[in-house]
Amino acid sequence: MEDDAPVIYGLEFQARALTAQTAETDAIRFLVGTQSLKFDNQIHIIDFDDENNIINKNVLLHQAGEIWHIGASPADKAVLTTCYNKTSDSRVVSCAAVWRMPCDWETGSNDSPDDSAHNPQTLELLCHLDDSPHGNAACAVKPVFYAVGWMALTNMDNTAIKPCIKELGER
Repeated sequence: MEDDAPVIYGLEFQARALTAQTAETDAIRFLVGTQSLKFDNQIHIIDFDDENNIINKNVLLHQAGEIWHIGASPADKAVLTTCYNKTSDSRVVSCAAVWRMPCDWETGSNDSPDDSAHNPQTLELLCHLDDSPHGNAACAVKPVFYAVGWMALTNMDNTAIKPCIKELGER
């Protein structure tokens, strides 16, 4: 058996959020969310080609804030959830939201391999997970998908579970 060289992928910013994209059954794909207080954060979509031992990537902007948790929909590869921090009135506010990737986000749809890093696209906000009665944002978000829509369950301060129900709608 031949040993393949290790594959390494570097990010511009620090990252602590990683998830596999389980809705994508034709590729080995991961989503990585960055953390930066000074710059717009990013979601890196990383495809691993195990036959050729190479990585392809695409970058999307996550301008809402620094990503602490990311979750991929098990049913729709274009839908994801993030828990993130942002600054408001010199305070750090924790938030959670459900997002849809742009229609043409697929890796390989760019003109050049580095095009997505220089001209990243922005996510479409589907739903903010409102946490005002609880005082702090979700530490984990789990999307549950149905035939007509999805429901994101949030764990607010480890005390309550709250649903946010929304129809998927046409793309």
